[in-house]
Amino acid sequence: MVTTSDFYACPVNANNVKYLPDLIDGQAKHHHSHFRGNTSTLRRDFIKAAQPTANIQLLYHRQTGTKPVGYIAYNETITEQGKGLYLEDIYIAEHVRKKIRGAGSYGFYELIDNAVKNKMDYIQWSVAMNNEAATFYFYENKIGAARMNKVLYDMDEALFNGLKARPELNNPSLTARRAEKSDIKAIRASIERYNKHAKTPLSYDTDVLMGNVANAIKHHNGDVYLSVSKAAGIQALCFINSNYSTFRNVTGIKGEPLIALNDNANIYQQSHYVIADKVTQDCHASQRTGHLIWGVNSADSLAHRFMTSQNADVLLMEDNNMASTLVMYGIKDKNITAAKRDSLIPKKP
Repeated sequence: MVTTSDFYACPVNANNVKYLPDLIDGQAKHHHSHFRGNTSTLRRDFIKAAQPTANIQLLYHRQTGTKPVGYIAYNETITEQGKGLYLEDIYIAEHVRKKIRGAGSYGFYELIDNAVKNKMDYIQWSVAMNNEAATFYFYENKIGAARMNKVLYDMDEALFNGLKARPELNNPSLTARRAEKSDIKAIRASIERYNKHAKTPLSYDTDVLMGNVANAIKHHNGDVYLSVSKAAGIQALCFINSNYSTFRNVTGIKGEPLIALNDNANIYQQSHYVIADKVTQDCHASQRTGHLIWGVNSADSLAHRFMTSQNADVLLMEDNNMASTLVMYGIKDKNITAAKRDSLIPKKP
């Protein structure tokens, strides 16, 4: 508990989960959207999500009694950048924002506190572009966050109706599967071979990247998917993480940008196809069908073209409102410090 603040947090549990529906509905309405779930499935899924994948915290203020003033929901993720936290939702009730200063800052205090204690490499989240200017000022000037060079796509069309089989994406020699511990040596060999012959070698240090691959394979929330050629071996890899949201039906998947190990543009898009197809199959097999969100590097025209071929849409906070396009923000390790965390707590007079 933080002695310098009147705020405190408590994990969602069987007793306090009853407060979540109103908070989630308030968040949805704030973004001119709607809560797609219902109270019974929310209760079931949030309790399940909290053990162990998601971290859902109700935020309280001592002046308001036992009713929470907001909540945060975030997940551990493993990507090519290491181990981090992905903030899925943060919401402070409307009446609280107008009367009590510092509730949003305290939410980020909790987030950075977790990252500091668990030695995370980054914190990431998405934010609608039509948010208030004060929101972006807070991110960039108060907590040291920066906008990321990544676009998020909503792949619900592919998730529920299957990927579209286009002739240029058809390659019978390519298959996709989840990587296992036994694949680690082959993945390293493929990366080293690619870097030796590629026009533009990967920008990642091979040892660091392989450490992240190994961590994702064994992590309770992460996976690495491979595109494999019968004749030429591993052609691409992609980090995939289970992801828990709130009004997006709770349980889903978040994909990271594909890492190509082949300079051939056709192989790259075909690898996107087989991996995305396998991921959608696994979503259904594991009942993680709330959403399928995929990240693409902003300058990766081939990846954007693939997303367009699958009727994927740039992710919006508000339906049919391009002004609400979600952009990615992140904090790197230099700003994940106890000093940065403590600077967010409003001191008592």
